[in-house]
Parts: sequence; structure tokens; C-alpha cells
Amino acid sequence: MSEIIATTKNKKYKYIKSLKQKKIRDADGVFTVEGKKSVEDAIASGYTIRLVAMSESFSEEFQCAADTIVVRNDLFSGLCDTKTPQGIIAVIEKKETAFTPDTGKLYIYCDTVADPGNLGTIIRTADAAGFGGVLLSCGCADAYSPKTVRSSMGSFFNIDIITDFDYNSLFALEEKGFNLVCGALEDDSTDYTQTDFTKPTIIIVGNEANGVSEDILKKCGHIIIPIYGKAESLNVGVAAAIMMYEAQRQRRLNNE
Repeated sequence: MSEIIATTKNKKYKYIKSLKQKKIRDADGVFTVEGKKSVEDAIASGYTIRLVAMSESFSEEFQCAADTIVVRNDLFSGLCDTKTPQGIIAVIEKKETAFTPDTGKLYIYCDTVADPGNLGTIIRTADAAGFGGVLLSCGCADAYSPKTVRSSMGSFFNIDIITDFDYNSLFALEEKGFNLVCGALEDDSTDYTQTDFTKPTIIIVGNEANGVSEDILKKCGHIIIPIYGKAESLNVGVAAAIMMYEAQRQRRLNNE
């Protein structure tokens, strides 16, 4: 059995704990993942595991070529973002993903979506709906934050996620044949069910408080999801899911 780390002053313990800070994750090009299934998903998807920490009581069989440490039970939670850790956390190297747009696929663009839970939900739904990728504007929540990765429920490793995708890059996709449409409460907004998603399309969703930016409103088509009750708006993750599944519904019908 490996030596059990029994002090928070241990170098590897301090390193893993420091990765709760975005600036350190960014500087070192890594992120952390908690839970056996998520770690296994990362390995299966070809990510490089740099370091694994397991609690003393973690009893499930786990094989990994990476450097592995065992941490005393009462210290292990200090490494984790969750309130009830599953007993395993891994430090994983980020992968640079080159974006090659495919007009046969659908994509969703997140314009300064601020909440990592919402971002993780959108990633999860895009994976479930068979989208080609998730494009993130500058100013979005950190794609590699523990909450984003956890909220994606493993989908983080199944779909391309392109970070810092600026407006110029987004608008250039129109020249490549994509129709750019954003959810917006504008006078000329079209009901989402009447929008033609059978064309190459980028669906754009905006910030939870402010919606999409003025630059996007000026350049892109406007679509709306009707609200029949008294709610002022829909959660951005819910709105994204409704539009993504409508897009795929139309495409399935079109291919029958």
C-alpha cells in the first residue's frame, strides 16, 4: 500500500489544493476532476492524467499509470470542490482543440454565460443533442472550473469545447455558410419552431442577466421561445436545450 499522506504540508497535496484557483490551473495547463467515473471518462477520451489522489478509504479498484497518492480521510475533502467527495480526484492536462467548422453539424455559441453550472448544463445538453461543438466567447465562465466539469456529467469529455472564440471568429462563420441565430426579445424575433434549423446553424445564447451583446444582436437573426405563464424569462441552460432539440427535431424530420 502507498504511503498515506497525513499532512497538508505535503508538496503534492498543496499542489492539488492550489488548483482550485483558476490562475494556477491556467498557468500550469491543467484542471481537476472528481469521482471515479469522471476520471475514467477522461482517460477513455485520451486526456493525460498527471496526478491522482485517493482517500484512505477509497476501496474501489482503480488502475492508472499516473503518479498516485493516498490521502488521510480527514484531509481528503480539503482537495475537493464537492461537499461529499467520492474519494478520488485527478489532475488532468488540458487539450488544445482546433476548431474546424463542419456545415453538416450544428453548434452552440455561449456569449458570456457566467454561471459554470449553466455552462456545464449546456455542454451536457449539446452532447446529448448530437451537436458538433460548444463555442465559448471571451468572458464566459471557466470551462475547466470544477463546477463546469461536474455539471457536464461526463459530457465535457465527449464534445469539442472551444474557448475564447471571439466575435470576429463567430461572424466569420457566416461567410462559411452558417446561419447565425440568437435568442432575443426583439420586435422581429421569430418563434423558434418557425426557424429553419435544417440549414447549417450556430445557435447563440447570452448572459444570464443581460442576454446577448449588442454586437451579436446587430449581426444575427433573432429567435424567441414563447412564455405562456408569468415568468420573465427562461434559464439559459433550459432555453439552450429547447432550441438545440428543436433543431435536431427538424433535421430528423427533414431526413425522413
